[in-house]
Amino acid sequence: MNSINGYFEMTWSEVDIDVINEELSDFQLRCRKLPKGMREWPAYLDLKKKIDDFNETIPLLELMTNKRVLKAAHPQQAMKDRHWKRLTATTGHVFDVELDTFSLRNVMEAPLLENKDEVEDICISAVKEMDIEARLKQVIADWSLVEIQFAPFKNRGELLLKGAEITEIITNLEDSLMILGSLFSN
Repeated sequence: MNSINGYFEMTWSEVDIDVINEELSDFQLRCRKLPKGMREWPAYLDLKKKIDDFNETIPLLELMTNKRVLKAAHPQQAMKDRHWKRLTATTGHVFDVELDTFSLRNVMEAPLLENKDEVEDICISAVKEMDIEARLKQVIADWSLVEIQFAPFKNRGELLLKGAEITEIITNLEDSLMILGSLFSN
């Protein structure tokens, strides 16, 4: 019980769902291995309920804490302010993620399970949006390095595009347009 209550005090940035999930599975296993005579005790029932409730919330927390490591080990949260505002509108609970003291308790106080489908939709859309943003940034980065070479035309200066380089650029342009088209449809 103390371990589970300790999770609630973790700041949101420190929450590691994988570690919590492992410990929770261990607690659940140890709880099942207790003698049958103890299963009638109120303390056992409270413990089992607390473990089961937290375990049911884990998939939602996993979606909410979804972090991806992009560029030189800088984790980026999928959930942006706009997603937290949508969660607030859905659950009626205010998520003030800007506070340094924002903790797992602040998230767990929200009626997440009552709004499970909507919360999942918001979190999944946040992950998809993050993927779209990453691909768009990659296309922008790729094109920021491209230089178009010109060749001289008679006595008028450099007016002609160099054929060999332009062919490769056109191929890359077509690839980028396909990526952008798919991002647009998403």
